[in-house]
Amino acid sequence: MRLLVVSDSHGYDEELEFVLKNITYDAAIHCGDCHFDKKSSFLKLFDVIVQGNHDEDFLPLEMTFKTPLGEIFICHGHTFHVYKGYDELSRYINKKNISICFHGHTHVPHIEKFENILFVNPGSIMFNRGLSECGSYAIVEINHKIEVTFYDSRTLKKIPQSVIDKDQDILNEFKLFAK
Repeated sequence: MRLLVVSDSHGYDEELEFVLKNITYDAAIHCGDCHFDKKSSFLKLFDVIVQGNHDEDFLPLEMTFKTPLGEIFICHGHTFHVYKGYDELSRYINKKNISICFHGHTHVPHIEKFENILFVNPGSIMFNRGLSECGSYAIVEINHKIEVTFYDSRTLKKIPQSVIDKDQDILNEFKLFAK
């Protein structure tokens, strides 16, 4: 199963449409801050869309999505204060017996295993914080294992791991400040 995971498009629908039309995937997931209204044609293009802190409340705050490896918990992350870390979110998800979470909010592409949960943040399809200076999305391949790859939303090219690591260092410094 090949999942397209995006977040934080903030109304930048051209970037979103470009990615949706130019890559192949089995299901599309938006982790919030999409700025869609109830009449948006984009609503039909996603299998899952959750509400971000800048979205209207007709979207759910959280959802789950079934895969061959079990359910994935999907949220934006703002209600769990992901800028401060994964403590709140992991406590909540562990009660549901789910081991994978997709979220957004920080505008930094990131993957981390914390408290036996794999957290995947695709970054912002619009523009990321940090050094990458591009928008991003994630392709998550789920077969007998999970593989996550981050891509530049404008060029559709893989973002080098060294750039992802540097952006994560910046986010980690911010998390220390936020706590």
